[in-house]
Amino acid sequence: MLTEIEPLPCPLCGRPNYFPSDHHLIPKSRGGKVTKTICSDCHNFIHKVWTNKELEKDYHTVEAIFAHPTFAKHVKWLRKQDPRRRNRSVRTRERRSKR
Repeated sequence: MLTEIEPLPCPLCGRPNYFPSDHHLIPKSRGGKVTKTICSDCHNFIHKVWTNKELEKDYHTVEAIFAHPTFAKHVKWLRKQDPRRRNRSVRTRERRSKR
């Protein structure tokens, strides 16, 4: 009988990382080379909340991302969700107005 090995946790939400995604802490389009492997739900949400310019200037560390109240609220909700399912997130009002 095969037993499923649980993947390493996402460093942001702490859930098992079944859908890993490499996030450039400073966006690649802005010269970033350092990546952090996080779950796709956290990665998608980061890019729905902040522009690449904001990520480069203000949110290029895990600590800065955690400090933002919108992200903290999302992580609180995300921790209650099944890690084997992908969750849909929508652009925040602030990000929609920047388009």
